Amino acid sequence: MCSFSGMNVFLDAGRRVVGLALVVLVVVPVFVVLDPAAARGSLDDLMRRSGFEHWTYSWGVTAGAWTLLVVGAAALAGAFGGGRLSVFLARAGSEIARPPGWAAATLVGLLGAGLTVAVAEIALDGRTILTDSSVQLLQARYFAAGHLSGPVLAAPEFWSMQFMVHTPAGWVSQYPPAHALWLALGFLLGGPWIATAGATGMVGVFSVLSFERLLPDRIAAARIGALLAVTSPMLLALAASYMNHATVAAFAALALWLSLRAEAGRAVWALAAGGAMGVMVTTRPVSGLLIGAAVTAGVWLTAPRREPGLHRPWLLRRFAWWALGGLPFAVGLGWFNARFFGSPLTLGYTAATGPSHGLGFHIDPWGRMYGFTQALGYTSTELLSLGRELLGTALPVAALIGLFLLLARRLDRGERILAAWALLPIVASALYWHHDLVFGPRMLGEAAPAWCALLVLAATGLARAARRAWLSDGLAVLLLATLGYGLAAGGRERVARLGARVAPLPEVTEPGPSLVFVHDSWQDRIGARLAARPMRLDSVRTLLTRYSPCRLEGALVGAERPEEVADRCRREAASDRLRWLGFTDYPWRGDLPGLGGAGVLWARDLGPEANARLIEAYPDRKPLFVLPDTAGTGQVVPYETGVNALWGPAPP
Repeated sequence: MCSFSGMNVFLDAGRRVVGLALVVLVVVPVFVVLDPAAARGSLDDLMRRSGFEHWTYSWGVTAGAWTLLVVGAAALAGAFGGGRLSVFLARAGSEIARPPGWAAATLVGLLGAGLTVAVAEIALDGRTILTDSSVQLLQARYFAAGHLSGPVLAAPEFWSMQFMVHTPAGWVSQYPPAHALWLALGFLLGGPWIATAGATGMVGVFSVLSFERLLPDRIAAARIGALLAVTSPMLLALAASYMNHATVAAFAALALWLSLRAEAGRAVWALAAGGAMGVMVTTRPVSGLLIGAAVTAGVWLTAPRREPGLHRPWLLRRFAWWALGGLPFAVGLGWFNARFFGSPLTLGYTAATGPSHGLGFHIDPWGRMYGFTQALGYTSTELLSLGRELLGTALPVAALIGLFLLLARRLDRGERILAAWALLPIVASALYWHHDLVFGPRMLGEAAPAWCALLVLAATGLARAARRAWLSDGLAVLLLATLGYGLAAGGRERVARLGARVAPLPEVTEPGPSLVFVHDSWQDRIGARLAARPMRLDSVRTLLTRYSPCRLEGALVGAERPEEVADRCRREAASDRLRWLGFTDYPWRGDLPGLGGAGVLWARDLGPEANARLIEAYPDRKPLFVLPDTAGTGQVVPYETGVNALWGPAPP
């Protein structure tokens, strides 16, 4: 009993320390530890400037005008409401909790799926935002075609791209295969959007069902948390652009529900929970392990104590079935890694970029130092951006949750499990060298349902802690107004911002099989030629960073005379005068490289001489060209028209 009490004291102190850390990292501009003299455009510079932007948005003049209006409205509501607003909200909560759980879960799931389709097909026009998605879509196309990878290519430089790895066994994505298999299922059913809409639908359904079991006396809060998750601009954007974070979030919600069912049901539920965690780990290994352990093992370890003599065998049975459920995924991933990357324990990340891809403080694959200072500064910026990106609001979400963790007398079991789901990815992200804010703090995206649920719990907990009715009413108005504004205006702005990053794809109207060349930038063309040798991605990036394109061009073609190198460099640079198009969003949309077909085969434009060799290899395909324009879009034109416009007439 003493040891159990001591453990509770230790955990209680730990969550208060974590709460204080969240508050400090959001309230205090900790990101200023990042190097102010960092080169413009470097990661330190981008994260430092983003930190100032988000800190100002939450605490400074940007949010000041409308915040004063909201605070004024809150004060009026508190002064004249006499607690009636709290009574109204309590009644509204009763109405939200009234429908059956399955009905609420279905409604929230359908809403999430529908919003994902809308964002994917309308706001993003079916385009990807990052290369990460494009290569997993390409891998998914190979899976859907019945192949584990693309074949070894005879001319890989026409299709090489970042995060795809050339191996003796085939051309394969660096990412673990589960997300690509999920997308492949979508392709087989009609399109990849089906898979990602299904993921968001799963988040909605299983968040409602699992949160209700975790919070049986707060059904309304559980359902509102799930509703916020499926309307989160960040999670919707991740799902709509085919990113694997949404898949992890979906299977985390499923694993949580299954593990909760395993408490009172048969052990087969634990088997299924192990399988759901297996999907998570074979999608994103580190976050899958951490979140998966929190929502499965964490559930059983915190389960109400049964009779002393029965509890331990019950736990052992659940863990045995859990391990059995995850075993096929562990074996499958090991086999996949051994086939393509040489060892069951070698992930594609390491095969692509070398051992410096791993966690910890060290020189990263691009030659930058990632140390404690960067971890602290980047984490501060990501937590600052969470409110604006997760829900489009100036409300400092992480600080509010931190305040709740700091001041709450105790956390019940459900709150502890949700806190573990939300906070463990922060630890993983802090130890990982890659950060960006394209979608917001996307490394925390797989924990979006937990953050949304914790926000609702923190808001209601702090409002109840207010001893006076007017203060409780004022807090309620403040929170409702900021969240309402965020979802209505701020969230729409975040999605529109991403939509502005994509341009419509050119349409190929020529009948019959075609070979369509897409003009990439000179630097990307060089990178593709280096990768095709093959060369590891970290080496490619190092060369591109340290040497000018002209010097690399001379080395690639083996030119020795200075005038020969200069002429070639002038021609390569001049070909980019009309701008260029990103190539990675094209190959997965047409015939797959190396597998034949009678449709469009997209290929990278490498200049008339190199292109001529590829055209000769595909005599049955009509060559075409995507001619870029100054707006960043492209138009499909006859091959000779396009190549002459960028490169001049091809030599005889």
